[in-house]
Amino acid sequence: MDAPAVTSRRGRTTSLAALVCRPVVAALVLLVVYAGLSLLNDTRGYLGTDTGGKVATLKVMDERGDFDPDVGYWAKSQDPDGRVHGLYYTAKIGDRFVNVTSLPALLPAEPLWRLGGYRLTLLLPMLGAIAAAFAARALARRLSEGDGWPAFWLVGLASPMVIYALDFWEHAIGVALMAWGIVALFDAVDRGPRWWRGALAGLAFGVAFSMRTESAVYGLVGTALVCLVLLIGRRNLVGALVTGVTATVGMVAMVGANAALETAALGRTFRSGRAGGAASAGGAQFALRVKEALVTSFSPFPSLDLQSYVLAVGLTAALAYLVWASATRRDRTLVVGAAALVVLIYLFRLSSGLGFVPGLVATTPVAVAGVVLGWRDVRSRLVVALAVGPLPLVFLFQFPGGAAPQWAGRYILTSGVVLAAVGMARIERVERSVRTLLIGLSVAVAVFGVAWLSVRSHQVAEAADRLESRPEAVLISPNGFIPREFGGSYGRKNWLSSGNAVDLQFAVDVVTRSGSDSFALVDLDTTGDPPQFAGWRVASSEIVPFLAGVDFRVTSYEPVP
Repeated sequence: MDAPAVTSRRGRTTSLAALVCRPVVAALVLLVVYAGLSLLNDTRGYLGTDTGGKVATLKVMDERGDFDPDVGYWAKSQDPDGRVHGLYYTAKIGDRFVNVTSLPALLPAEPLWRLGGYRLTLLLPMLGAIAAAFAARALARRLSEGDGWPAFWLVGLASPMVIYALDFWEHAIGVALMAWGIVALFDAVDRGPRWWRGALAGLAFGVAFSMRTESAVYGLVGTALVCLVLLIGRRNLVGALVTGVTATVGMVAMVGANAALETAALGRTFRSGRAGGAASAGGAQFALRVKEALVTSFSPFPSLDLQSYVLAVGLTAALAYLVWASATRRDRTLVVGAAALVVLIYLFRLSSGLGFVPGLVATTPVAVAGVVLGWRDVRSRLVVALAVGPLPLVFLFQFPGGAAPQWAGRYILTSGVVLAAVGMARIERVERSVRTLLIGLSVAVAVFGVAWLSVRSHQVAEAADRLESRPEAVLISPNGFIPREFGGSYGRKNWLSSGNAVDLQFAVDVVTRSGSDSFALVDLDTTGDPPQFAGWRVASSEIVPFLAGVDFRVTSYEPVP
């Protein structure tokens, strides 16, 4: 009687696994998980200030009932150019004040916002994360004899994509497009160069460019690498020309389409100008860029201090040795030692309290397996090159100054997804215990990130409530990014923001000319005495909690009698 029961249970288990691994069902499972996790977050707090700017725009669009991304400006009479607009990085375009980085991500979100508010707009990044997981599966299937589902579930449930699925940022969609572009480029070599494969890759990178500037680097470098492989490795001049030309045409066509959309909506382009600004600044602040590259590539700690660099390098070296030694069955003692070091570093980070984990390696340890194991295989090597090759240029041209307060190296997320797919395709080569450790660490960091985003969103919302309830007519932030944290309540309080001391004085002048009878300075610098301004005197000063370990000093000013 026992044998049939066991067989039955196995049959049910197999049937369940087969059901979950059907594409539509798998996508629905991820969507349900993401939707459930999103309920842990407050809708007025986000992963970063860029999200706040988008939310503020959607909020104003909904209030007006149109698709115009003009966020307005309460002090436009005193500051017609928007020099100290409350939403930092707001651009004056004609008579509009625009705080937008991507129209193709914003415009589809407006009807979703109208139907279900912020939570429903998260459908877009959730779909992006699901598409990225399917791209990982596609790559893993091409590189192994398996069905690629382990890569799908790792990327979908235990990678940085989980975090970016829960925040209205265009990263998830951009990563999905770039990852599928890499799939098309790989196919041009592995399955033969066809004009439509190059065109698909170019279209994917071109659409991604409307959301993520680094897409240009991934697309151009990836296309160049594939053309070199076709030309030199395969001796296929025609294939190289066809792939290069069609990929370039596809990318240019989508960049042009986005420029046309921007011109139609706003009267001028701005995405290309943003990319041009990044390109013109490329190479500047080289020492800082090197430091930030180390942090966003490897570090589990949101810091640019020496300890962060040492632990980042130590973690990466230990993971790489652990994978290599396990795959080649080296000395068991050294393998155990490397594993112990890895676990200790992760425990040290997790015990340090909730916060950002900025490094790709720290959030996606399977990516190390992708590099170590993938480079040893001819077919996998091309995919590794497509993921790693663009990184130096990405670091050279990315916007500097925000390496620590971010999750998983947000400019190089595509490399993480692709390398994770390679790692999962080759992970059978390492011992079971090492596999379990790598996947377990990925799950632990993902859970840590979900918890951090939840706590952060509630802390931002609580800080917004405290600041909105203050009696001052205007709030001024010397750190321009702070008011963008409160995009969910944009318009309920008059804010001004500045990026330097000259603009701060100008902001005070704007308050004076507006006729406001008071203002408060919301400053992250809680040391020293509050600054003095002609015609105003300090009425009071207090510390207001913001994030864990970060406070505001809110200083109230009133006119001098």
